[in-house]
Amino acid sequence: TGSYATKIIAQSGISGICGLVCQLGQVEPQYQLALETSAGARLGNIVVENDSVAAAAIEFLKRQQAGRATFLPLNKIKGNRSNLPNLATMRNISGLIDLAVNLIEYEPRYQDIFAYVFGNTLVFNNLSNARKVLGQYRIVTLEGELLETTGAMTGGSVASRSSLHFGTDQGSAEARNIAALKERLEEIERILERCNRSILEASQTVKERALELNEVRQTLRDHQQQVSLLESEIRTLNNQQEQLRSQLEKNTQEFNTAQIRLKNLEAEIPNLETKLQQDRELLAQLEDTHSHSEWQQLQGVLRTQETELQQKENALRTVQQRLTEIENQQTRLQEKNQAGNQKLEATRQEQNFLTQKLETVKNQLTEIHTNIQQIRGNVSKVEAKLGEEKKQRDQVETNLGELRLAKQQLDWQIEKLQETQTGRREQLTIKLEQIAAIKIELPDPLPNIPNNLDLAALQRDLRSLQKRMEALEPVNMLALEEFERTQTRLEELTQKLTTLEGERTELLLRIENFTTLRRRAFQEAFDAVNENFQTIFAQLSEGDGYLEIDNSEDPFTSGLNLIAHPKGKPVQRLTSMSGGEKSLTALSFIFALQKYRPSPFYAFDEVDMFLDGSNVERLARMIKSQTEKAQFIVVSLRRPMMEASQRTIGVTQARGAYTQVLGIKL
Repeated sequence: TGSYATKIIAQSGISGICGLVCQLGQVEPQYQLALETSAGARLGNIVVENDSVAAAAIEFLKRQQAGRATFLPLNKIKGNRSNLPNLATMRNISGLIDLAVNLIEYEPRYQDIFAYVFGNTLVFNNLSNARKVLGQYRIVTLEGELLETTGAMTGGSVASRSSLHFGTDQGSAEARNIAALKERLEEIERILERCNRSILEASQTVKERALELNEVRQTLRDHQQQVSLLESEIRTLNNQQEQLRSQLEKNTQEFNTAQIRLKNLEAEIPNLETKLQQDRELLAQLEDTHSHSEWQQLQGVLRTQETELQQKENALRTVQQRLTEIENQQTRLQEKNQAGNQKLEATRQEQNFLTQKLETVKNQLTEIHTNIQQIRGNVSKVEAKLGEEKKQRDQVETNLGELRLAKQQLDWQIEKLQETQTGRREQLTIKLEQIAAIKIELPDPLPNIPNNLDLAALQRDLRSLQKRMEALEPVNMLALEEFERTQTRLEELTQKLTTLEGERTELLLRIENFTTLRRRAFQEAFDAVNENFQTIFAQLSEGDGYLEIDNSEDPFTSGLNLIAHPKGKPVQRLTSMSGGEKSLTALSFIFALQKYRPSPFYAFDEVDMFLDGSNVERLARMIKSQTEKAQFIVVSLRRPMMEASQRTIGVTQARGAYTQVLGIKL
């Protein structure tokens, strides 16, 4: 309820908002109309903790362009209770009920608020009694009439009332029930939020466990592949070890054979050397004692033996080399065998480690599966609990809706009863007025009616009156149909009036928004043009100037002043300037508008007529600088202007009063 601004404030979430005045008080139903009439527009005032909160709320409304609202800060508002009427001396006044501020229930902290809202207003039972003290006090009646101390009286039909109402005791039970249901609903929503968080956490845990499971499975596959590779490598190393062992045995046999042969050769060498020495000695003897033929024969035998000895030595060296090679190969095979044994041992250790790690991974996998099952069980429990809480929430919302509907029906019935009561009061007032009018027509004093009236005479009079009534016939029965049609038409017009009032309110809000937007657009344009004017005027006149609005509060109905201060002259308005100064000022304003919202084409007719040479040059430079965005056609008789132009056309009067156009290139 309330205006658009109060709705925006209520939805803003600003800390320190206590509520509307109508939301902070409780009244009895019989006093509700009187107190709401007395409070008037202050029912929609917004109560805040302090003036800082009020200032923040006002700034918020400005930013949102949401209209205006009145704020009552608790730390500043002061209710004037010093001039309250003394009720003890007024008890003899007929129809006085009490002070309005005494008929409303509120928290003690809001005492100054309601003292400010109601002031010294008195509540009377009816207008007749209130009129007796009219002008002495501010008075409101139970029927909604308002009497001011100035003598002004406000009253009439109250069928259409404001949407702002004080709370009543009749709705307190429903309000408490609604508040309890709202608290229960909030509690259920909090439980649902916790359940949703638990489900999200459980889902996240399941995802994490699933990722860990995939990682473990991948690790398990990697380890199994490594174990397979190591087993294959072990088999390869075993085969290589067998081959090395066979080669080692073969080399050992060859080595033993070579050693035996070497020993035999070493044993034969001394004998052969001895024999060779003997043959040499024998050869020397034969040279001395035998003939040349025998010497040659012995020489051949000696060469044969030397050759055989040389072959034996070569065979010995070959055997020694082979023996050395076999020893080296045997050493390498032993080293390779030892390295293979070490690698085999390391591979077996790694296989054992991987086997243990594989068992650990399998145990972790089993544990993860167990955790996942537990989490799924917890998620199922949470989902079941969530379903129950949702059912409870739905039931609470259903109950809340039923209570709201019942409250609306009660409010509607109360309004109907109030309307009926008001109608009956109006009828009673009319009847009383009719009775008063009849009393005036009655003779004063009233005639005495004798107790011994003749019944027959009265019956004769009655028949006579009936005949007179029959003489008035026929009665127009179409008047009832006309009344029904008029009543239907009245209802249609009332409904249309309600619709039009709603549309009017919406249009007023739109008009307010459009006014705000129009003013903002105007202010933006004015600021931009003013800034451009200051810059351009400084360039043209080497002075300073600015634009000024007569009434900044209402710029659309005020005038615009051009304030200029040419170089070396005092500040003066446009109306008090010379011709040249006016020209420069007007041109500055035109260029400022052109810079803000450019036009593609401009035509100037001797705008430099009143300018001196230096000002003409500055104006020519200004126009030339603007030709990048617009086209300028300038009529001028000044040489600096013509020199700055891109194209010059001369116009002169030829013979015979004809106009001649000439192209001039400067």
